[in-house]
Amino acid sequence: MTTNDSLTYMPRPGMWNWRNLAFRGALVLLTTTLLMLDDWIQQWFTSSNQADFELNYFAALCAFNLGLWLSGSRVFVSCILALLAGMELVQLSHISYAGRPLDPVVLASLFSEFHDVQQVALAEFGDHAHVLFAVLAPYLTAWWLFMACMQSDVRRWQRTLGLLLVAAGLLSKPYRATYRDLNAFLPGPTRSGLHNSLNTFSFFLVHNVLRDGAHAAPAPGAAPPAVSPVASDTRHVWLFVADSLRSEHLGIMGYERDTTPRLARRMEEGLIARHGVAAAVSTAASMPLILNAVREPGQLGQIRGLSTNLFKFAKEAGFKTYWISSQESKLLNDVGSRYVDVSITREDEPQRFLNQGDETLLSLLKEQKWPEKTFVVVLLRSVHAPYEANYQHARDRFARWPDGGDLPREVRMRNAYDNSVLYLDALLDRMLDEFDKLPGQRHLAITGDHGQLLGARGLWGHNVLEPEVADVPVLAWSRDAPPSASAPMAQQRWISHFEMSRWLAGLLGRDIQSPSAIEGVHYVQGKNLYGANTFREVHEGVALEFSDVVPVGHSLPVRPYDPVRSVVAR
Repeated sequence: MTTNDSLTYMPRPGMWNWRNLAFRGALVLLTTTLLMLDDWIQQWFTSSNQADFELNYFAALCAFNLGLWLSGSRVFVSCILALLAGMELVQLSHISYAGRPLDPVVLASLFSEFHDVQQVALAEFGDHAHVLFAVLAPYLTAWWLFMACMQSDVRRWQRTLGLLLVAAGLLSKPYRATYRDLNAFLPGPTRSGLHNSLNTFSFFLVHNVLRDGAHAAPAPGAAPPAVSPVASDTRHVWLFVADSLRSEHLGIMGYERDTTPRLARRMEEGLIARHGVAAAVSTAASMPLILNAVREPGQLGQIRGLSTNLFKFAKEAGFKTYWISSQESKLLNDVGSRYVDVSITREDEPQRFLNQGDETLLSLLKEQKWPEKTFVVVLLRSVHAPYEANYQHARDRFARWPDGGDLPREVRMRNAYDNSVLYLDALLDRMLDEFDKLPGQRHLAITGDHGQLLGARGLWGHNVLEPEVADVPVLAWSRDAPPSASAPMAQQRWISHFEMSRWLAGLLGRDIQSPSAIEGVHYVQGKNLYGANTFREVHEGVALEFSDVVPVGHSLPVRPYDPVRSVVAR
């Protein structure tokens, strides 16, 4: 109403009129745009963010923002924006580093491998500092608008509607995660970062927090392995596993750079070097698969039952067993720790590993008083990111290729990785000297737990089912032994982790037969070994050929071998 003394019309707060609706609508559109702006800002700095505008998602986000405005609570809105900004900082940081959106499996590793993530983040902060600007600039602007223009005395029905809209936006994804599998929540490269974040964090919340992990499905058609005793005169069986070691960056495997001069000399003395196929894409997944000689995906019963465990076989054959690792003790999970006599990890010697890095492993090997028969597993981090930190104490000897911050990231990272391989080559050479001092028939295998992406197709790191991550070397070194002992390794063109483990088991006096094995067919699994995992089938031919990514539980084999389609040439 108006009176004779009134010259203007002032609507009550929350009252419906065209002027007020237009203003509030403009604010909704503006804050919605701001919540999508982080992707567009990041695209100025990197092509790895491929987010496109999606009208349906924009409309849904408008409804969400309308709910924030109608809530009438500055505290509530501040909490919601802080939550979304936190998810986006994690999401865009992962895109910047790895070159791909964050998925629920990798998100779980950010917590389980927090120390490694923190170390890499600090070392490479300069390359990814733009993420802070990309996220904080639009989110702080949106927060300022809400604080400055929000009406706190909205009507009850408006507040109720607002809270319902926000709840629908935040809770619909977690509810959907209670009845849909991982495939429905995998990120899309062209989706908005916030869209991917809502999917990823929702699945993680339901399956990793509320349910304490999704259960893996067994692989149909995979019969349990058969174990039988075999004669063996071996006195020492050792296994060296180098984190993130990729065979295509080893000089002995045909790499253009001479990154392995000392291992090349060892080949003249009988070292066997073959391209391999990793069991999985992360350390935590690969080690249980290697040490339990698992071939097919989804065989958690075989892992947890330890029916084919190498430590168990070693103890039964009278070997003293050792686990010596520059990694954390949590990697002892499901590798047969009950059969390990001597366990030394980074937690046991924190200061030595901090000061000497992987050279601590060499010192520990020298300090042992080896009994007549030994089974030893050694885990190294010499080529784990940040690569330059591994050889920083000896740059004068191992910084052969420039790794300065003025170089493009692709060049700097490749050079630093190759320098770290050169450092590993020198360390392995000295460790082989220690191994060669042992008396009697002895055998040693060297491999990587998984490979590493170094910028191919804009991808970095591992934890993803790409051919480069499955690419590992498998080296075999036999001393004072008949040629027949190393023949299973020498006669192969490619050696899978399962085949390597089967060779080691034979040296320990046990033969493992997989009834489901198909000649020339291997499997590489995702990192979520105990949850909603995925895998790829790998076929040998003129090249290694990879199937599409499929969930564990898919019928085996995935598809017939097609020699025309090849992915990785050797």
